[in-house]
Amino acid sequence: MSEQRKVLKAILWGITASLFLSSTFIINSLISGTGGHWAWTAALRSLFLIPILGVVVLLAGQLKATLSAIRQAPVTFLKWGIIGFGCLYTLLAVASLWSPGWMVAATFQINILAGILLAPLIYPDHRKVIPKKALIISVVILSGVFIMQLEKLTELHSLRNTILSILTVIAGAIVWPLGNRRLMVDLEQKGLHLNALQRVLGMSIGCLPLLVILSITGFVKSGPPTLLQCESSFLSALFSGFLGGVGFYQATQIVSRNTVALAAIEATQAFEILFTLIGEIVLKGAQFPGGYAQVGFCVVLVGISVHFRNTWKQAGYQPAPIEKTS
Repeated sequence: MSEQRKVLKAILWGITASLFLSSTFIINSLISGTGGHWAWTAALRSLFLIPILGVVVLLAGQLKATLSAIRQAPVTFLKWGIIGFGCLYTLLAVASLWSPGWMVAATFQINILAGILLAPLIYPDHRKVIPKKALIISVVILSGVFIMQLEKLTELHSLRNTILSILTVIAGAIVWPLGNRRLMVDLEQKGLHLNALQRVLGMSIGCLPLLVILSITGFVKSGPPTLLQCESSFLSALFSGFLGGVGFYQATQIVSRNTVALAAIEATQAFEILFTLIGEIVLKGAQFPGGYAQVGFCVVLVGISVHFRNTWKQAGYQPAPIEKTS
């Protein structure tokens, strides 16, 4: 497959994944409005995700290889599972207590920039160089995200809660690309070759210790989870964790050795804002955004389009690697 076809395939995977990933923000917002405890919201999603992925990986005949990789590198999966999955969904669940889903989704787009800036700390090879064009374009995208929030910021009643929500989501936006990218690097160095499904299952299993702590916290504070919270968390696990998470990890795996393309894939997550807004309009009766939001989203679309164009051109200049024959 040519590099340009790989990039196009990865981008399509990324956009599709963002559709399903947006369900996390919508469902968290719905659950917080019904009084569901944040600890159960954070824990149940991954607890439901493990058996869903386990069945799929088993049917694909890849469960034995996955468990073998976890036994060979338990600390790797424990560390990046807790950071990339456990901490991420805990932070997003807490943030949903203070801000509506659209704002959490918009602020989370900082991960587009975080993924680029973290490169020197993640990669030991040529990928540690920060691509300047991708960095500038990502800043443009984030400026559009900020413009989108200007109109709604005036509607929020508590400045303290808004600041707490933003800081919490920023932390989540950092651990998401950190956990994903570092796990890929560590597996590469250990010679463990897992696909997206296997990696997501491995990270989910790795974060089990944190899930147990969250479950105990939720039980002590509010008792067992409600049926509504269980149903909502199952849907979040299915749509966001399984379809969205695996789709995004598949997209990053396709272009894992191309930092410019990785930045473009992470930029596709900006579509989560649009999908989240549509979901909240349909499910919660949210109002259609006004002028600021429309201008901001246009800026985001321009930035993403330039991202895709530069990635496409760069891929065209790089011939596909020649496979070695024995």
